[in-house]
Amino acid sequence: MCIQFREASVNLSKIVEMIMEIPEVSEDCLYLNVYTPAKPAEDAKLPVMVWIHGGGFAMGAASFYDGSVLAAYQNVVVVTIQYRLGMLGFFSTGDGNAPGNWGLLDQVAALQWVQENIESFGGDPSSVTIFGESAGGVSVSLQYLSPLSSGLFHRGIAESGTAAMSFLVSADPMATALMLANVSNCAGTKPHEVVDCVMQMSTEDVIKIAESVTLMFMVTVDGHFLPKPVGDLLKSHEFNKSPLINGVNNDEGGFLLAQYLAPAGWEDGIDFETIQQVPGFLIINMITSDINDVILEEYMGNGEDREKNRDGYTELLGDLMFNIPAIKVSNAHRDSGAPIYMYEFQHPPSILASKRPSFTKVDHGDEIAFVFGGCFLKAHVRINGSLTEEEDELCRTVMAYWGNFARTGSPNGPGLTQWPMYGAGEEYLGIGLKQQVGSHLKANRFSFHTQTLPRKIQEKQQRPLVHTKLGALRGEYLRVRGKTTVVHSYLGVPFAKPPVGPLRLAPPQPAEGWEGVRDATKQPYMCLQDRQLTVTFAEKLDMTIEVPDVSEDCLYLNIYTPAKPAEGAKLPVMVWMHGGAFVMGSASFYDGSVLAAYQNVVVVLVQYRLGMLGFFSTGDENAPGNWGLLDQVSALQWVQENIKSFGGDPSSVTIFGESAGGVSVSLQILSPLSTGLFHRAIAESGTAAMDLLTGIPPMASAMIVANVSNCVGSKPHQIVDCVMHMTTEDILNVIKNTRWIYGPTTDGHFLPKNVKDIFASRQFNKVPLINGINNDECGWLLPAFNAPSGWTEGMDRDTVKTFATSFFPNAEDWVIDLVMNEYLGSGEDTVKNRDGFTELYADLIFNIPAIRLSNAHRDSGAPVYMYELQHPPSILVAHRPSFVRVDHGDDIVYVFGGPFMKTHIKMNGTFTEEEDELAKTVMSYWGNFARTGSPNGPGLTHWPMYGAGEEYLGIGLKQQVASHLRANRFSFHTQTLPKKIQEKQQEQHRGEL
Repeated sequence: MCIQFREASVNLSKIVEMIMEIPEVSEDCLYLNVYTPAKPAEDAKLPVMVWIHGGGFAMGAASFYDGSVLAAYQNVVVVTIQYRLGMLGFFSTGDGNAPGNWGLLDQVAALQWVQENIESFGGDPSSVTIFGESAGGVSVSLQYLSPLSSGLFHRGIAESGTAAMSFLVSADPMATALMLANVSNCAGTKPHEVVDCVMQMSTEDVIKIAESVTLMFMVTVDGHFLPKPVGDLLKSHEFNKSPLINGVNNDEGGFLLAQYLAPAGWEDGIDFETIQQVPGFLIINMITSDINDVILEEYMGNGEDREKNRDGYTELLGDLMFNIPAIKVSNAHRDSGAPIYMYEFQHPPSILASKRPSFTKVDHGDEIAFVFGGCFLKAHVRINGSLTEEEDELCRTVMAYWGNFARTGSPNGPGLTQWPMYGAGEEYLGIGLKQQVGSHLKANRFSFHTQTLPRKIQEKQQRPLVHTKLGALRGEYLRVRGKTTVVHSYLGVPFAKPPVGPLRLAPPQPAEGWEGVRDATKQPYMCLQDRQLTVTFAEKLDMTIEVPDVSEDCLYLNIYTPAKPAEGAKLPVMVWMHGGAFVMGSASFYDGSVLAAYQNVVVVLVQYRLGMLGFFSTGDENAPGNWGLLDQVSALQWVQENIKSFGGDPSSVTIFGESAGGVSVSLQILSPLSTGLFHRAIAESGTAAMDLLTGIPPMASAMIVANVSNCVGSKPHQIVDCVMHMTTEDILNVIKNTRWIYGPTTDGHFLPKNVKDIFASRQFNKVPLINGINNDECGWLLPAFNAPSGWTEGMDRDTVKTFATSFFPNAEDWVIDLVMNEYLGSGEDTVKNRDGFTELYADLIFNIPAIRLSNAHRDSGAPVYMYELQHPPSILVAHRPSFVRVDHGDDIVYVFGGPFMKTHIKMNGTFTEEEDELAKTVMSYWGNFARTGSPNGPGLTHWPMYGAGEEYLGIGLKQQVASHLRANRFSFHTQTLPKKIQEKQQEQHRGEL
């Protein structure tokens, strides 16, 4: 055999159940095996069939095949040829030093030998058919394209391999040559030096290289054998117009290739994430990940079914490597006017059924058993087992088709099902135990690969461009699951100058313009924070997400807009304020593409300064504070001035946010600086009525910063000067040591009065509002950060009381006991104590403030809709205790359409179909509200406005209207407890008198 990794051939023979002798390897290998019927009539001129073996141009030999049965049954001369393989057959430097294609030139030499000598074997040199399988089929197809082969053959059969298999043609031969030089320790790297190195190698050196799986030597466009790229030759019809049979098997990637290219255990099913990584996709690794995702969705759907993933993977392998290229070649030959017949092989050899998985149909190479009459082989190559009588007949049928074609250029003959020529109707023959004519082989997949996918790649290459008042932005195309709508994303869009140097602890300044086109495809840096907190949160939520680095230069927006809105379209705009307790979070933690696609809205994600840099205050003019809230105002001003460029309507802006983002939304409603900048608002699990917002007085927190930072001086201006001179590292150190001491302040500018006074006087923006909570706000995520260890198993009364005291810092002990009695009862049941603890935690931080906010808006005459989310995402249930219901932040999964995300955020797990519907429902409510100020719309449960009856919507797998949310607890906190405190104070006052 020509030099190759001999052990690979030994292993292959076992897989395909063939008994054969595997010869040794040698450079001296250019030989033919000739099979001819004995005693042909004198002057007989029999058709000649020249077989070119497969093996990926790296393995194979004439000895693997026995032409005797085909010669005997079809009265033809069969020639099986060898040609140089691997490095010795296809090494190239891409220039005159080593043009390459040596193995293909060997094939030409063999065909020349046939022309000059085959008559001696009873063969007709004017009736030569070349046929081959896999790399042999590719060889047949390439010989059609080469001027060197002109006149050397007259018909061809390409089985499961064509020249259109572009991954077998090297785009950069010298790159492989340099890799060879590196692994072989060649002295030089210039083309002639590498060639000289190869020329000096021993046979052992060459065999060692043949054993390497990292070096692939391929066909090259050498200007001699192959004058132009394959695609150009096919397009211009510059090829031999001889009759051709071209075909594939119906499961080309079903087993043999998957054994080499699929991950371990693939037969039982494959995880979607694994499929994205397996080497089989090296064929398309030049395509960007989002285009790759389009391909995977076409074949695997949502990726949730592991067996469907497996079957999609093997089909994709077959399509990419064999099926689509085969149809392309058939089309090119048909369109050139050349006779072409196409087939799909549909019956696998029964002897292989027990050797491979039951789902495998006709695998790569299966047809060879029938083409060479494997049923009747008795010489050096034999099938290890018996075929059925029906398969014996199939052997005869296939050989008859192939033999007829070798004689006449048509496969048809007496007793055979008529095989129509491949024409405008794309007719082909399904070859099995019964033959049947079909048409448009793999039409949907072919359309995907030749129309849909190229269009998407072109979209990717022609990334969206938008012109704003500040300059041009180049974004990206995104797609979401379940929607054909394309979304444009523009990431890291500056809305203010970097708040650095003198702009630290100062109101944001408008962004400056830029020259040229700004790249808007990368996530912006996060504002300064403890990055590890975000990483930990992502882990607790079981999300896969890239967490950006942190920087003071962080005032950026991410914008998602439906592609190609109607000219002059004015889409509703939804501006998201992220949560994170004002100390963590970023725009990159969210993905607005699904909401934009499903609701036809423009989604804007805002970043704002956090922690010390966002909320440091001395409580006076030295540092009024609220810098992060002023950043939000600046972002809203940017939206007013620029969102038209993205198809958005500046007169229809809805702000929405969760947790600290919900608080931000609520505060923007209270601030005169935001008047006219938005028109509707949604506060999720966070409001300005949260008492803890006014916890530590500004100057007290400033002193803590001064102490931690060893600032010289304790006067307000001295501390401010100290902060202004801190390095980034200093600030990060302060952040880690003073995490929870920052928040909004009553600065007289953004917030002219304290929150309670503004609510009482109803001096706030009367825009429509959605306000709501989840039914277990402190069920797990928040207690996981500050509850005592082991809290999930139960808590004693004193532990809960100690925790509660932090919420009532000036209260006497009897007040705390009243609260304990309300939530824990006797306090003897530790599990009930735990549940009372999480409920109290949620009521104090989220639930009671939310109801207060709804009441204030209702009483002011502003439209308000209230909700309680009642279904947790099932993918999170396995990652937290079983007693947890809808935890803090769970709503975000539905609001942003988590089940349909396909971009930089991946929810690890599978949503149920009901949860898919819930996500669509929530997005519809939110989208309708952004459009009209009412969440209601067709197909949705009617959501009543929050009025005297305190109606709210319970949002779950089924929606239901209820009233008086948490009425008893609200009454306790707003009536019972204040009344008892007042009575106690009056009693003490009387005692003093």
